[in-house]
Amino acid sequence: MPEGHTLHRLARQVDRLFVGRPWKVSSPQGRFDAGAARLNGRTPDRAQAWGKHLFVHVGADIWQVHLGLYGAFSFRGDEEFTQGETAATLGAPRAAAQQLEPRYDDAGWILPEPPEGAVRARIRSQHGWADLRGPATCAVLTVVEYEKVIRRLGPDPLRQPEDRVDPQACEQFVQNLSRRRVSIGAALMDQAVVAGVGNIYRAESLFMERISPDTASHALDRGQAEALWVRLTEQLRDGVTEGVIRTLRPESTDARAGLTHDYYAGKVRDVERRHHVYQHQGTPCLRCGETIAMRMLQGRRLYWCPGCQTR
Repeated sequence: MPEGHTLHRLARQVDRLFVGRPWKVSSPQGRFDAGAARLNGRTPDRAQAWGKHLFVHVGADIWQVHLGLYGAFSFRGDEEFTQGETAATLGAPRAAAQQLEPRYDDAGWILPEPPEGAVRARIRSQHGWADLRGPATCAVLTVVEYEKVIRRLGPDPLRQPEDRVDPQACEQFVQNLSRRRVSIGAALMDQAVVAGVGNIYRAESLFMERISPDTASHALDRGQAEALWVRLTEQLRDGVTEGVIRTLRPESTDARAGLTHDYYAGKVRDVERRHHVYQHQGTPCLRCGETIAMRMLQGRRLYWCPGCQTR
């Protein structure tokens, strides 16, 4: 499932390509016909992400998209549309950009290619289009319905000012953890506790902070909880910048996590390895040498090091 950094990148891309310009909205699949009719022919005002949700504001209507496990947006268009950092696909299935020979109608709008597969929604601008496939949620909300969704979500580390940690958001996260009577491994996957964290960020943040995933959420002291919020903030921000989740960084040091210059020396042989513990079960921990473990927790794979995640 795409984690929070992907949705924030998606919101920025939708904002850059569609907001402030008239668009055409349709549902080739037919399952979003009523919603598409409410949005079609209007001009979107802004796109925003909150955790794993995308919201596109169009007057008093808000288009909500949750990609879920399989959802993705694919983008196609002419050179004006695809210039800059436009990703060909954002979401679960990734696709490489393909060459397009653009054709235009009499009004100067690009003619999109026929939809392939089950396209839930197609949004068009003058120079390109985007197709949404396989979302868990695709709905048009009223302001009241939108606010109800927002109230159910925890703080999103990516909705803080870019250059600092917001004390109010951090405090909300700390309080949310203190009220949960589940393990921290379970709490981090609860979008009402923290919005945008998924399986990879859970595993990697707990490893970096040396916290056992079995530690009770409410048993973390304030220092641990605040440090975990800072860690998640740093990791998610890196994800937005780079477009991938990369938490293994041999070029850096982190004394707080016990990662020093000699930590990686001779240990990281796979130059493509991006993570410390995620999907590395059965291999030695790079920090302590213990075998990385994996088990199922609430239907998702949980990865951790029993040797150094003991707090």
